[in-house]
Amino acid sequence: MSWNQLSFKEYRKEKYKQLLDDVDVKRWISNLSKGSVILADVYLRALGRFCERVKTTPQQFAKMPLKKMEDVTQDFIDEMESTKQPSGEHYSPGYIESYLKAVRSWAEWNRKPLQRKIKISNPNRRPTLKDERAPTQEELKKVLYNDKTPLRTRACIALIAFSGVRIEVLGDYRGLDGLRIKDLHDIEIADGKINIKKVPSMIVVREDLSKSRHKYLSFLCEEGCEILKQYLERRLQEGETLIPESGIIVTSISQARKSSHFNIEDKSPFLRTTKVGDEIRRAMRIAALPWRPYVFRTYFDTTLMLAESKGFVSHAYQQFWMGHKGDIEAQYTTNKTHLPDKVIEDMRQSYGKIQPLLQTTKHDTTSEDLITQQIRRQFLSMSGYSEEEITRMDPDSMTPEDINLKVKERMLGAMLNNGSKQKVITLSEVENLIGQGWEYVDTIGDKAIMKIPT
Repeated sequence: MSWNQLSFKEYRKEKYKQLLDDVDVKRWISNLSKGSVILADVYLRALGRFCERVKTTPQQFAKMPLKKMEDVTQDFIDEMESTKQPSGEHYSPGYIESYLKAVRSWAEWNRKPLQRKIKISNPNRRPTLKDERAPTQEELKKVLYNDKTPLRTRACIALIAFSGVRIEVLGDYRGLDGLRIKDLHDIEIADGKINIKKVPSMIVVREDLSKSRHKYLSFLCEEGCEILKQYLERRLQEGETLIPESGIIVTSISQARKSSHFNIEDKSPFLRTTKVGDEIRRAMRIAALPWRPYVFRTYFDTTLMLAESKGFVSHAYQQFWMGHKGDIEAQYTTNKTHLPDKVIEDMRQSYGKIQPLLQTTKHDTTSEDLITQQIRRQFLSMSGYSEEEITRMDPDSMTPEDINLKVKERMLGAMLNNGSKQKVITLSEVENLIGQGWEYVDTIGDKAIMKIPT
């Protein structure tokens, strides 16, 4: 690959890769890569730019006396904080901190960890995110169904917004692995067509794709399944053979062969993380959304928090679907990375309840079901049942007769706990007690006798 085939950005990447000619730098990067390939690449470029700015090499810097290493690093950080970008804005604290972390890591690798506590001004300030928020259903719909949003990009957005997976789950940093058809257990390929056996459809995120390096699962709603089905069926129509090992989001044959102005063929089987992000960002800009592609994961998380507040989903499920290690992790480990079918189906039912909150397409029957579920829960709550008791009895699967029976049981129980089967009340209270299930017996002057029904 000649230098004139590369853009300036690619040129700098290749330039810093030359640092790997140093055997110590190569060992350091190899060790970092075992934890995160992305982090290793970021640190390599950060160290390269740092050495370029302070006019030294990684080896020369490592051989400096500790105090001089700290002085050079401190001066570099101070200079970065006072330097403005071509746009006229200062570098963000997070960007500057990435340099400091890389330098500290390199120094520690050479058994000379920096002792000085070098500080960065306003480390928690994130100027690029100050106006960012979760998109609304209408804004998500605007991006998904824009005429200029490619079907593959639409599938990427649907998977992130409706199941909460990270971008790197769709395609890793190198484009060598990503979500595969076998990871969607409810998908079946037969006679050139895609069959979704269950909706919501389960998505399993393997350990290799998980940021926290633990296997977890999420689900995809009806709208997401339809978009994914359209994308996969188009690939079948184009002559691609899909097998369980096939990737979900891949570089098409035509795109891989399409020469860029650098004349470089992309042979990675999966769409790289950066390319997935670039495609989504392009679609967002066309739809006039100024945020990062990551906001679609925020959309999913925000919806789950709203659903939790309404009692539709537990906090443990919310954390688990987001790929975080939470309460469910103990049970998951105990079962040797396999959740019991009963738990999976309970998760599927819980996810089904929040579909109307996630989807941009409205389904009247689903909305009516949601309203019915809310009424049932409120009815039981007014009868004296706690939220925990209501969740445990699963009111969504109960008949109206079952609900009425539960209400009567609680109200009669409350009356019996008073220790008396009859009581005398004022006439103004009669109507209220009859509504609660008591029976009228007789009137004595301005009082009424009520009894517990037998």
